Amino acid sequence: MLKKLAAISVAVLTMSVPVQAQDLKSMSWDEIVTQAKKEGELTWFNWFNQAKFREQVKQFESEYGIKVTIPDGDSKANMNKFLAERGRAEGDIDVLSTAGKEIKKLPEDSFYGPLSKQLPEAAKLRYSIEGTDSKGYAVAFWGNQTVIAYDSARTQEADLPRTLDQFSAFLQNHPGELGFNVENGGAGPAFIEGVVRQFAPDVDYAAGTTNSETQRKFAPAWDWFNKRKDQFVITASYADSVTRLTSGEFTIVAGWEDYIAALQKRGEVPKTIKVYVPDFGMPGGGNVVFIPANAKHKAAALVFINWLTSAKTQTQFTQEFGSAPQNTDADGTAALVPATQRKASFTWAAQPLSDDIKNEFIKNVTLQ
Repeated sequence: MLKKLAAISVAVLTMSVPVQAQDLKSMSWDEIVTQAKKEGELTWFNWFNQAKFREQVKQFESEYGIKVTIPDGDSKANMNKFLAERGRAEGDIDVLSTAGKEIKKLPEDSFYGPLSKQLPEAAKLRYSIEGTDSKGYAVAFWGNQTVIAYDSARTQEADLPRTLDQFSAFLQNHPGELGFNVENGGAGPAFIEGVVRQFAPDVDYAAGTTNSETQRKFAPAWDWFNKRKDQFVITASYADSVTRLTSGEFTIVAGWEDYIAALQKRGEVPKTIKVYVPDFGMPGGGNVVFIPANAKHKAAALVFINWLTSAKTQTQFTQEFGSAPQNTDADGTAALVPATQRKASFTWAAQPLSDDIKNEFIKNVTLQ
């Protein structure tokens, strides 16, 4: 009798072991999906497009029967919650989104994975973005690209400036028709960095370090801007730039591909607004997702990330949001930026150099 009770106790104990205590890494994908359905839910902390994503994930919920909760909250609040919960046995976050460059700031024991060894389409996905290699623990699901925007109803593609010399000629012939921001958004600083790199190509932008020698190399770029200071307009924000482009005040502005695509989807800017990446390039980046090491619903999180990064979902994101697809099998033809122009995209300068470029522009151009 005692042996029978002991056997029952062991069986009950085994059944009560939390899923995260079991070795998901030894399971087949079908077994992971089965376990995910048993978990039945997950919480995705994502700070942007929350209302839109709540609609989008209904497809996943319908397919797998797993409920997805996307709480309100901005990027900083989500990250602070994640860091505050790291010491807990189980946290509230099953999947967390963040900018690619933020991964390098997190402790190495923060992540479950590597995802690159468990996701069925792992070889088609991207784990290094914005100059940060996640070592397979975080995977890109959203790509964005800074661009030059124009209204094709007023400007012919053949007349667009693409090289630095052509921008010089454009400014001379069309003073006041180029607008870009310095504060309140990254589009303008992206254009500034693109120009800076033309004058200082030998700076190690990936290292992100800055010193007096680096600043000296940037001086010709500030001279280029200062000589044309009365020929361009500094706007209040990148949103302000696009608004003034649409109104007809500007001919070209610095913007974001996904932002403009979203405005077009909502009917807030006309379809005649087009974008391109100049020949000298502008930076692009994106956002990643990862599973915290103490996530409560790891199997559900794995299945969700597989759906999120699938070719089908990534194609839909391009069509619905204008994001650059992060699965090599996804169809990116609906994106505003042609695939051929993405070759001119480069990774943002690492910090603190990225901020220093903007601050030096303010010091040496805006305040002069």
